[in-house]
Amino acid sequence: CPFPGGKYDLKIGTSERGDITVEDSKFSLPQYKHCLVVFGGVAGIEECVDADESLGLHGDDSRSLFDLWVNTCPFQGSRTIRTEEAVMISLARLRPFVANNVESKDAAPKQKQQKIPVEVEFSDDASSEESSSEE
Repeated sequence: CPFPGGKYDLKIGTSERGDITVEDSKFSLPQYKHCLVVFGGVAGIEECVDADESLGLHGDDSRSLFDLWVNTCPFQGSRTIRTEEAVMISLARLRPFVANNVESKDAAPKQKQQKIPVEVEFSDDASSEESSSEE
């Protein structure tokens, strides 16, 4: 994990068989510091869990691995959604809920960040080959 402590305090599994949809008026995200959103392949997370013998879990029980089991693409109208499409759709649909979490964290007093001036040095004053001769 890319942060100290290495534990995600919110794990979201995405599935067309989710317990709740992002369109549900009761949908919200609990407060968290580190969130992980998991996507399956064409056959879903359930198929991935079935294939992983080290988990000792049946695909139908995949929901138990997550804090939230969410359908981010309700009424999808097709049998499957490609993973690269599901990522974009899901992140867009989750964004307002993530923003609410960030805003509530920002309510705490912040320390001022100090600006550090950056000096830029150029190797010479001559124009490069890419430079336009017209000015």
